[in-house]
Amino acid sequence: MMGIRGFVLVAALALAGCASPPPPVAERADVLMRELVQRHRFQGAVVMGRGGTVEYAAGFGWADVERQRPFTPDTPTDGASMAKTFTAAALLMLANEGRVDLDMPVRDILPEFPHARTRVRHLLAHSAGLVDYDWLDQRVGPGQPRTNASHLALLARDAPVPHFEPGSAFTYDNVAYDVAAMVIERRAGKAYADVIAERFSLPLGLAAFVRPARFADWQGPRTRGYRRTAEGWKDHDAHDHEGFHGGANLYLSARDLQRWVAGYAEVVGAATARAALASARLDDGRATGISLGSWYVSPDGTRRYYTGSHNGFFSFGYADHARNLSIAWVANDAPPSWLQPALSRALVAIAEGRAPERLVAPPVPDAVADPSGRYRVSGVGDVIVHRDGQQLRVRHRRVDYQGFPVARGVYYVPGLDAYLRFAADPQGQATLTWDAVFLAGPPTARIGPGEDR
Repeated sequence: MMGIRGFVLVAALALAGCASPPPPVAERADVLMRELVQRHRFQGAVVMGRGGTVEYAAGFGWADVERQRPFTPDTPTDGASMAKTFTAAALLMLANEGRVDLDMPVRDILPEFPHARTRVRHLLAHSAGLVDYDWLDQRVGPGQPRTNASHLALLARDAPVPHFEPGSAFTYDNVAYDVAAMVIERRAGKAYADVIAERFSLPLGLAAFVRPARFADWQGPRTRGYRRTAEGWKDHDAHDHEGFHGGANLYLSARDLQRWVAGYAEVVGAATARAALASARLDDGRATGISLGSWYVSPDGTRRYYTGSHNGFFSFGYADHARNLSIAWVANDAPPSWLQPALSRALVAIAEGRAPERLVAPPVPDAVADPSGRYRVSGVGDVIVHRDGQQLRVRHRRVDYQGFPVARGVYYVPGLDAYLRFAADPQGQATLTWDAVFLAGPPTARIGPGEDR
């Protein structure tokens, strides 16, 4: 006869066996996304995969508000800097094939290029110190398309001095990737768009394309960018007459992006993937926060992601090699700075079977007149901040990055892909909250002055 203790054990095991399994990824992701949509926090699409299977794909809202054209997982949208992952992959593949030497001067391939000391590697590592688009735009007449050729012609004509000795420092550099696209064209002997199509789009089944310079030449419907305001939708679209590419202007859907991050290693090859996931380094060996293939890579090397942001458009592509997970989401409603990493982390948590964080906006921080100083961020290390006029410089592991203001007390740091939120604690002491895809920590107090710069 079974004793009481045995009966309780059998009953407990029976109840455990009858317990409902956790909801599938699709259900949990859909609950998260629809709640965001109901709060008017999201317009775009999400695609999540495991191995070769898509576990969730959904679109929300409008790709074109005025024409009421729905946003779907197959809606092409402005990928912004996501193009850099394609450009870097193509150039690294050519290097692996012996058709490009990353250490050769850019001028050996593009004789028009004005800077003799700039090497191909500097373009990918954001260490060329080139001028930005504002400098170029001032030299192009109204209504004239801006192209890679016009970029190169202006650089050749005016020969602007680099911001620093090439290879000696880091500055997130869009124009360098446009120059890299021209290097690809010269060495491959074909147009950049054809290289992308042959090496990536056809093998992976992508519908990605390089946008035409003029909106008037656009074939078919076009996804438009917006900003949500209290008065309703406001135009925050891409710019007309952008005919340059390499650093931006590649259009792709959420489904394209998921296929790209999932199939990346297979399509570029093992040798190129290893080079692409290695940290980009300055000439003295200092490692930057971004990889040579334009990825943000986890410390253990098993996860990578990248983002693209341009006016109302945002995109996020993520892959976990160990778990065989891939996630992509795109939006055209200018998602706020706090939501970009938070939604990415929440979708990763769901894909891993964890509970996602609550997606709520952080409180508006109290003003900090000058956040300069040293902060010790758990999981990141020492972060040294220095304000020089309107500029904010951020030093991490001996490399300087520029912080761009995006909201009150909030700065975005490309190269680290982190939002730095500064506030004052009850004692008036400055605090820093680090907000990124791989890490979101609590506020940490300033521990002292920064070193001399």
